[in-house]
Amino acid sequence: MKQVYLITGATGFIGANVTRELVKRGKRVAIITRDKKLNWRLIDIKEDIEIYECDILSSKLASLVKKINPQYIFHFASYGVSPQEDKWKLLVDTNLNGTENLLNAVKHVKFKLFINTGSCFEYGAFDNTMKESFALNPFSDYGVIKAATTMLCRKYALAYNLPIINFRLFTPYGYYEDKNRLISSSIFSALRNDPIQLSFPHNSRNFVFIDDIVDAYFQAVKAKCKPGEVINIASHKTHTVKEVADTILKISNSKSKIVWLGEKKQTWKLEHQKWEADISKAKKLLDWEPKYSLENGLRKTINWAKLRVGI
Repeated sequence: MKQVYLITGATGFIGANVTRELVKRGKRVAIITRDKKLNWRLIDIKEDIEIYECDILSSKLASLVKKINPQYIFHFASYGVSPQEDKWKLLVDTNLNGTENLLNAVKHVKFKLFINTGSCFEYGAFDNTMKESFALNPFSDYGVIKAATTMLCRKYALAYNLPIINFRLFTPYGYYEDKNRLISSSIFSALRNDPIQLSFPHNSRNFVFIDDIVDAYFQAVKAKCKPGEVINIASHKTHTVKEVADTILKISNSKSKIVWLGEKKQTWKLEHQKWEADISKAKKLLDWEPKYSLENGLRKTINWAKLRVGI
């Protein structure tokens, strides 16, 4: 019998890409979703996955997880990554309380690996390269709650000696990303030769291509990590928003003009100028490092986007 991969948040950007790759590799995939009517990211593979309708906060979750009996759990369910997702109760319920409910549910299942998906927002503002050993200093509600969720997962891992680890993802981009995100919105504007409206040119991020992120999850399945480990998943280097926009224009041969709107375009109330990750731990523990440069990742994303807009 095939081993089961249980995915929460499978209809989201990263969860959908991991789910699709699992299906592609012939794995048995079970997803937990609040609505069996799958969205545009998964609707075409609905026959290839097991779909269970259940809220992550539900008291029925424990019995459902026992029924599924997963060997691997990839936890992507989250709320707050978009600036518009700013309701405090939902932040706490979805990220913290939902994760606790899931952890209690899987405690009684003999699973091999549980990966909690965290965020670089947990770090807050640092001018130097961010290492997993840093004391966290989050400045957004989302960062605070995600940091608390990571600490909760570490507690369960250490207290019960469970194979639970945490990934801190830096700035992901690629196929199936929401259209209002920086890279995806810029790409679709460029393909239509519309103006690309951005905030500040010199803000830099550790943009990491989705194929590299997906690969990190598969590498973790093969690796032997101590319970509670926290691991940065990011690209080799940072790039400014201007570098990203210029690269998109070059690859797409777009006639779009970049319009810098500064504060008018900024979506986060507080936004650090630079996010840079140390990925030496991922290299050591997972034997993983990103394969795609910014240009190569953008090229693949643009080619995918062209099919979406019929170019």
